[in-house]
Amino acid sequence: MSQTAGVDRAPVLVLIGAGPRGTGLLERIAVNAAELLPDTASLAVHVVDPFPAGSGRVWRAGQSPLLWMNSRAEDITMFTDDSVDCAGRPNPGPTLHAWAREHGRAIVDDPGLAAEAGALGPASFASRRLAGAYLRWCFRRAAAELPPNVRLVVHEARAVGLTDRPDGGQVVTLSTGTAIRADLVVLALGNQRGGLDERQRAFAALADRNGGGYLPPSYTADVDLDLLPAGGEVIVSGIGQAFADLMVLVTEGRGGVFARDTDGTLRYRPSGREPVLRVGSRRGLPASPKPAQSFAGTRVEPPRFATAERLKELVSADAPGGADVLLGIVCKELGWAYYRELFLANPARTCLPWGQFSREFAGLDWYDPRMARLVARAVPDPEDRMDLPPERSPLANRAFADEPALCAWMDAHLRRGVRRATEGRYSGQAAALGALVALVPGLLGVLTTGEGLPDHAAAAVLGPVTRLAGLLGSGLPPYRFEQLRALSAAGVVRYLGANLTLTADEPSGLFVARSTCLPGVATARHLVEARLPHDDILADGSALLTGLVLAGRGRAVRSAAAVRLAVDERSFAVEDRAGRSDPRRFALGAFATGGALGALSMPHSDAPFFRQNDALARRILHELAPPRNGR
Repeated sequence: MSQTAGVDRAPVLVLIGAGPRGTGLLERIAVNAAELLPDTASLAVHVVDPFPAGSGRVWRAGQSPLLWMNSRAEDITMFTDDSVDCAGRPNPGPTLHAWAREHGRAIVDDPGLAAEAGALGPASFASRRLAGAYLRWCFRRAAAELPPNVRLVVHEARAVGLTDRPDGGQVVTLSTGTAIRADLVVLALGNQRGGLDERQRAFAALADRNGGGYLPPSYTADVDLDLLPAGGEVIVSGIGQAFADLMVLVTEGRGGVFARDTDGTLRYRPSGREPVLRVGSRRGLPASPKPAQSFAGTRVEPPRFATAERLKELVSADAPGGADVLLGIVCKELGWAYYRELFLANPARTCLPWGQFSREFAGLDWYDPRMARLVARAVPDPEDRMDLPPERSPLANRAFADEPALCAWMDAHLRRGVRRATEGRYSGQAAALGALVALVPGLLGVLTTGEGLPDHAAAAVLGPVTRLAGLLGSGLPPYRFEQLRALSAAGVVRYLGANLTLTADEPSGLFVARSTCLPGVATARHLVEARLPHDDILADGSALLTGLVLAGRGRAVRSAAAVRLAVDERSFAVEDRAGRSDPRRFALGAFATGGALGALSMPHSDAPFFRQNDALARRILHELAPPRNGR
């Protein structure tokens, strides 16, 4: 028999998921309850997550310290500040870096984490384990800030069912057998593991029949990498974050050592237990590395050209040349930030006064030939000019005579990326990334309203901008580029190039990889698809989301990339089979059609994550709490 919880008279909220999203929502409930929940009322909040509250699966303690975040420690916060445009009051708190300096060294149960926290600098890239410790602290702080009339119950379990009661309430069933009677439920589940498609099942079957190995898209910390044999060749599709995780776990994680020569060059000393990774992808190279410099200008300034009003205007139904104009406005915003920083930090590398340059710059369109001439007059060395990543990969139309030629090109490309991400001469790269973060709230408004455009038209207009944002904002730490160069020099990583295609050769039992960059093919008995799986709520192993959809109380929305849970994009209420919003059930995150942007956001950036959490927290409290002072 199941045990029943939450049967007192207090309204019951069940929050399923206690990672960054669930923690951020709890913090906003704590802050807003002081305003919206009368002292005479009460509320019970049940938090459900199989991992310790705060960290969730991705940031859990029990993973390798070699797995890092790809944002700088000073650029990560879980707390609102005066920049956040929300109804609830700001509740400032420390960034990851500030928390590590003040609290991290006091971690008594893990000396390794305490040592990392003590050495963490503002521009450091923390381990995911340390980020998890920060998140667990944030959860404890939010729990401590709940007013006395809000009772918190944490269940370290998995939610496996969500059903309706005849009286209009709901029942959340846990993996422990506990059933929680709820008035409102919030699904904050994060990324969902996708199922295997027909092609992936065929790859897995080929590997099983022939003594090989196949790892489909997955979170790297969750898979058994012992499948990849020492000295054996492994074809890897993907050269982004998931590849970086794989790369360090099968090299340094197997006893190899990275060390610097006297000239500062990073070298790799193999342990002999590494596989040989033959890596390629659609683009053939990773996104530009995250800038690690400090810069002289204001941390994040409000958009000057790509304002929310201008972005909305450009995606209106009658705006001419929508995609090109929108991309030009965004590039101009990034260019303004880059060149302002260059003139402030490195005036000797410019030839015009900032006042003159800025006036001329402001009056020109990004693609106007006069803009290029202005930049050439003001910044004589081309290396000092802004270098935005092209939408089309530089490898897309390149063919190399052999693998050493491709390796030499990649080495030069990676070396230049490290230089631009770390040297003070290029601090404008960091300023441009800050400008990108600042315009995201306005871009989010366009994405969620569409301004009357059909979905396909909105995607066509916004596509180039979102792709640029991904290439500029999702890069690896510069040190990962250095590690990749070192592993290539040691023969542990070999490049395949761009436009990678994979097939299975049944007679030989081998996986076959081809690219447009190299002649011939690469073959191996082992294949890794190094990327996160597409979200697929119908492949949810816990049956929580599939159960909602099968019962008609949820609706699956299919796209080329994912199967997500349909929600109202303004209220985050879950939509049923008929498209009706359910006011008792909410969902937000990557698995849903709303609330996907954010988590671990940059301070002073009016991040959508905070505004979404605040709006939903207040909606919940208005629904569950009697009006204060009779209102």
